[in-house]
Amino acid sequence: MSEATIGYLATFSTGDTSSPVTYTEMLEIKSITPNLLTVPAIDATHLKSPNATEEKLPGLIKPGTVDITGNFIGDTTQLDILTLAKARTVFPFKITAPVNSGTETYTCTAEGFISKYALSALEPSKVSEFSMSLEISGSITEAVA
Repeated sequence: MSEATIGYLATFSTGDTSSPVTYTEMLEIKSITPNLLTVPAIDATHLKSPNATEEKLPGLIKPGTVDITGNFIGDTTQLDILTLAKARTVFPFKITAPVNSGTETYTCTAEGFISKYALSALEPSKVSEFSMSLEISGSITEAVA
């Protein structure tokens, strides 16, 4: 039987610069998409590459992004997005999610900055939503406990 778990109860939190970091959970999140990193392929082909086959090496790790959407309710945890973006602040963040049939918790921490923030069309028959993208600015830590 699978031990897969749905994203229900996952959270996204922003942190302050204290030590230890104090995290504040952002409210009414609908989806969190962590695109954590990529490793580019570096072409190392030369005129005597074996079997006339291109050769590639792994390049430097390139930190990724986190895309978030939610119901826009205008509370402080959401309005802080604009403040952080305007100040071009690099801040700690944390993602948590249940895993292993909900018996354990996945935690991802890193630092990043807001690269995109948008509100949906304000319409009479739809929930108002927000979306944001966060650029990860360094290394990532993952744990399951």
